[in-house]
Amino acid sequence: MLGWEFPPYFAGGVGVVCEALTRSLVGRGHQITYLMPLAPPAPGAPGVELIEPGADAGAPGLELVGITARLHSYAAGAGPRIRIPGEVPPPAPRPLYGPDLLSEVDRFAARAVEIARARRAAPDLIHAHDWTTFPAGVALRRALGRPLVAHVHITEFDKSGGAHADPRVYEIERAGMQAADRVVAVSRRVAAVCSERYGVDPARIRVVYNGVDADTRPAGPAHLPGPVVLFLGRVTLQKGPDWFVEAARRVLDAEPRATFVLAGTGDMLPRVIERAAALGIADRMRFPGFVDRERASELFGLADVFVMPSVSEPFGIVPLEAMERGVPVIVSRQSGASELLRNALKVDFWDVEGLAARIVSLLRYRALATELEEAGRAEAQELDWDWVAERTEAVYREVVHA
Repeated sequence: MLGWEFPPYFAGGVGVVCEALTRSLVGRGHQITYLMPLAPPAPGAPGVELIEPGADAGAPGLELVGITARLHSYAAGAGPRIRIPGEVPPPAPRPLYGPDLLSEVDRFAARAVEIARARRAAPDLIHAHDWTTFPAGVALRRALGRPLVAHVHITEFDKSGGAHADPRVYEIERAGMQAADRVVAVSRRVAAVCSERYGVDPARIRVVYNGVDADTRPAGPAHLPGPVVLFLGRVTLQKGPDWFVEAARRVLDAEPRATFVLAGTGDMLPRVIERAAALGIADRMRFPGFVDRERASELFGLADVFVMPSVSEPFGIVPLEAMERGVPVIVSRQSGASELLRNALKVDFWDVEGLAARIVSLLRYRALATELEEAGRAEAQELDWDWVAERTEAVYREVVHA
């Protein structure tokens, strides 16, 4: 398996998915060698750092192999240079992504082949996650003669809200998908993009939705006045934070005691804060900045409603996490999660009036909120990672026995 992230080395949701899926597959009896880029642990370190099976991975059957990389994480990159009262700063990032990502992608591919040959690797298949590992997947397929599964969590079009794609990244994505024996898409929405924009034969695409882990951490003590409406994610165009703020203005006309929490960082954060001030709702907004998973769990414990108004969302795990914690959820119809979830309210991201009306309904009508809390929690508990691993195994069997 080839990945660019694996907690604690991760910068976003794909890392969480890779870890959860990998551990579930291992739990079902698979032996997995997971290759990913890592920074040199010390000056003069060898080009490859081996982590003994189970020593750091925490599960027998899983071996992490780190390929030394000269990278810096997204968390360390250029972001909004502003301070927010009460903000929790991100932890010191462990190096991941960097100033010359494309060259590191190529180097990762070359080193992956060297490692596989040196170890005389004979895997049943190669599973590559997203474009950064696709060149390595294609190179290993060629070198080892084993089938390749290309897992598409997000495309370049999604990152720009569907408008355009970096031509260099697009070509890497296209070549990886075209070379793969099967393409796994995290939603029908992504599957359509793979077919329509990358020319992948629909017969080679399989949709495998993401899942959610049970959160056993206790809810934090409530300390915000009035009902709480939560947004949690990157504050970027793709995630629709500006639509959240516009809806907040309308909700506060009907429910003036509501508090809106917009948690996360990103390039749109300064603009969103300025817009809240211009709308005269700054006193009803909270911007905690970066939140780790522990803090996210606390926020779910505070929330009366969770909103994901994404403009273009391949899937979106956070609504599942909110549902698992018993929080009523509203998601945009432009998200992959909306295809799967039965017990969530849905709205077009641009429909500010519709979004505001749904938030007000959940705040005012306790019976509706309770129904979504209970049914949503039960649905999320069905969508665990073993459920995802079982469907991934079906793809594996296809390519291995083809």
